[in-house]
Amino acid sequence: MSKRSNSSSESNSGKGLTAKEVAAYLEQHPDFLFKRTELLERMQIPHKPGQGMASLIERQVEVLREKNRQQEERLAALVENAHSNEEITEKLHRYSMHLSATGSVETLLQEASADLQKMFDLDAVSIHIKPEYQGEDLQGSDLGEKAYAALFDSLGKASSSCHNELDDELLSSLFGEQAPSIKSCALLALDTPHRVGLIALGSSNRERFCPQMGTLILSRLGEQFACALNRLHAF
Repeated sequence: MSKRSNSSSESNSGKGLTAKEVAAYLEQHPDFLFKRTELLERMQIPHKPGQGMASLIERQVEVLREKNRQQEERLAALVENAHSNEEITEKLHRYSMHLSATGSVETLLQEASADLQKMFDLDAVSIHIKPEYQGEDLQGSDLGEKAYAALFDSLGKASSSCHNELDDELLSSLFGEQAPSIKSCALLALDTPHRVGLIALGSSNRERFCPQMGTLILSRLGEQFACALNRLHAF
């Protein structure tokens, strides 16, 4: 009876392994627990290290500390992102309020570039209206047909896009004398609802507008400007 009881206590009901088999496996694979650190978080380990030997419980504490450090880093990143998003939301609100108070197309075109550049800490901003949509009250840049075609092709059907590899000719068309210092840019489509032009935001930081970044905020900027433009000018 005692022998059966001992045998039963040594077996693992889930896997059918005996304690001896588990011990033998661990003996043949001494680094098993170092590779499966998730097990250390749940195991009960006696603290009896010999001379010159590392305690498993010390390793367990090390794993938990590392996990805690990673969680703290993630939390700090979330807090930083929250503060950044709050700041951007506030800027978008102020920009929208300013656009809604603009009373003429001339004022809109004159002030929008400076407002965007200052508010969002940009190195260059330019607004481009296609020639067929220009008029006495709505003047735009002198971008050629070829440049417009290339820029709208890079936008595709999206309302905004980011670039850090536009060729020098296009950068020069967008930013003029400031082009040599521009390393990345964002293009915001002006849809009213047909595409009448675009806004170009330029930065000397190559990573400011990289193709992998999200464009929701940029799209909102373009939409707000297009809405104000459509309110002040009949297309």
